[in-house]
Amino acid sequence: MHKAAYTNPQQQRQHWRRSTLVYVLALAFIGLLSLTSHFLVQSIVNKQEATARVVNLAGRQRMLSQRITLFASELLTSRQNYAAEILRDDYLDAINTLEKVHLALLNGSKELHIPKPTSRDVVQIFTATPINLDQRIKQFLSQARRIANPALSLDERTNAFEQIKATAYYDIVGSLDTLLFQYQKDSETAIRKLQNYNKISLLGMIITLIVEALFIFRPLLLSLYRREQQYLKLLKEMDSEITERVRFQTFTDSLTGLLNRLSLLERIQTSIELAERDKGNFVVISVGIDRFEDMNNSLGHDKGDELLFSIAHRLQKLANGSGGFIGRITGEEFAITLEQRKSNMELMRFLRQLSQSIANPVQTEHFCIQVTASVGLAFYPDDGLSARELLMHANQAMRIAKDEGGNCFRFFQPAMTTYMTRRIKLEQELRQALADPSQLRLFYQPKVDLGSGSIIGVEALLRWQHPEEGMISPMEFIPIAEDSGLILDLGDWVLVQALEQLSRWQREGVAIGMAINVSVKQLLHRDLCDRILALSQQQDIAPDAVQLEITETHIMNDMGRIIAALCALDKAGFTLAIDDFGTGHSSLSRLRDLPVKVLKIDKSFVKNAMRDKKEAQIVKAIIDMGHSLDKTIIAEGIETQEQMQLLTELGCDEGQGYLFARPMPVEELDLLLRQNAQYWHPKDRVGP
Repeated sequence: MHKAAYTNPQQQRQHWRRSTLVYVLALAFIGLLSLTSHFLVQSIVNKQEATARVVNLAGRQRMLSQRITLFASELLTSRQNYAAEILRDDYLDAINTLEKVHLALLNGSKELHIPKPTSRDVVQIFTATPINLDQRIKQFLSQARRIANPALSLDERTNAFEQIKATAYYDIVGSLDTLLFQYQKDSETAIRKLQNYNKISLLGMIITLIVEALFIFRPLLLSLYRREQQYLKLLKEMDSEITERVRFQTFTDSLTGLLNRLSLLERIQTSIELAERDKGNFVVISVGIDRFEDMNNSLGHDKGDELLFSIAHRLQKLANGSGGFIGRITGEEFAITLEQRKSNMELMRFLRQLSQSIANPVQTEHFCIQVTASVGLAFYPDDGLSARELLMHANQAMRIAKDEGGNCFRFFQPAMTTYMTRRIKLEQELRQALADPSQLRLFYQPKVDLGSGSIIGVEALLRWQHPEEGMISPMEFIPIAEDSGLILDLGDWVLVQALEQLSRWQREGVAIGMAINVSVKQLLHRDLCDRILALSQQQDIAPDAVQLEITETHIMNDMGRIIAALCALDKAGFTLAIDDFGTGHSSLSRLRDLPVKVLKIDKSFVKNAMRDKKEAQIVKAIIDMGHSLDKTIIAEGIETQEQMQLLTELGCDEGQGYLFARPMPVEELDLLLRQNAQYWHPKDRVGP
């Protein structure tokens, strides 16, 4: 019969039509099952994702409620206006975020991809008793905003705090837990529905399994095979890429893209081997950005990185153009190696180009700043025979250039190693001296009223009596303390000792003021105002008897950051003075804004005033400018009667220097004060 059917062309056509129809129906059925399963699964997945986002936001609501409670507590107890303003902004931001998230949970949010609740149980949790989460959240937000309202009394704000604390810990947390439980319950219900639909779908899939095997699985397997081959190829490419990336990170600085220190040492060592073979030479140049730490702290580390990236790009272009290579050593320090030592003229031209390249203002979207650099040079083979030695010596020369004021270059000298070794040695011994009170002492130098000749105050000066080397000059150990951070501990020690001595003098009936030098790092890193005020109260000293002196250059360099600390000290009643005035290029506008009452003319102007009329005019201009701003003027470094007479004629108020007295221990000063209780005239002194 089958044979007859296939011998009849008409029946054969009908058979193929039926087969084709079955095939089409099978494909349609498979397609229908697939589409149904796809849309069902996608629907459930979307709901689960939305539920997961709701759960995360609900958890965030719990965190925000606790954070608001914590901020509210800190806001009620904060005393510093500036800190309280920042805290208040963070507090209001947390309140607004809580409200925004709550509205998203209640009404849905396209921005947060949160659908509006459709479950009757969830809606009742938000709007119906006994929970009514919407009402509780609104009451919580209302009370929270009352705490940030400065128009309300402290009692009203405290009552509001107690209410939000109770609400956060008991009502909101419990309500959110109920909400999370209900969403979980709804999620489980949706999953059960999906399981039922899957059973029906499975039955249909079994019926069409043979058709799928013939018309779907075979081409699918072929496709999978091709994808496997593509995947293996991709893995090989990824292995190559990962290897290249690891190599890049190992030998390249991540910020600038330059050679890092390890790679730089290898390149220098290669240059040494080539120079040995060819009997050649080359130079290693260490470049350090001046005062980068201050700029980094002022601008922020992100902008500091932008600055370093710009400088690195300029240096790389310059090095490549001169046939050398460059790497970043650390922080703000770079090293350039020129393969062949240039002639003196070529080297000077390169250094001039380097200085000009760095000095060009760095302009970005966020800031515009001009920097300078210190440069140190070490030559192979004269200054070292290994890569580490050359780099170290170039860096030492650069450090010397920085210590000498920066914006210059220095060639390595063997004595520099001795200098750096001594700095390290003194730093360690200075740390030990802080633990040994017998090594540190305070000397005092009188300040004299130029009109009456009487002693009106003293300046406390730190001295270090080294057990082996004797008295070490402050000019040597104070910069070491500044660079190492020991100046903070030294400054605290000086404050305690000076205020204790001032208290003893006042108890003995000696009415005298005390001037104390304060480092800018103390102003930036310690709560100096509270510290000095507490010490003064402990010693029963009036703040106006204490004069705090800050070097002008340091104030001008960091004025934006320390102005708040200076204002706090002035408000507490301490007298503020600018030391070494005239060396920091203060402008009238900036000087006018500073809460200082005393200007101390730098001794270099006093020294040159007698032999240079221009210097004398500068001194007169400083005195007149200071008086116009209602400042007291003190001249430092007065050594002769002629200098004192000139300063008196120019209108200077007070003086200090060897003409009146050298810095002396407290025992000698006590004797001097007892002998000259009222007046002390330098013209009556005998000896130096």
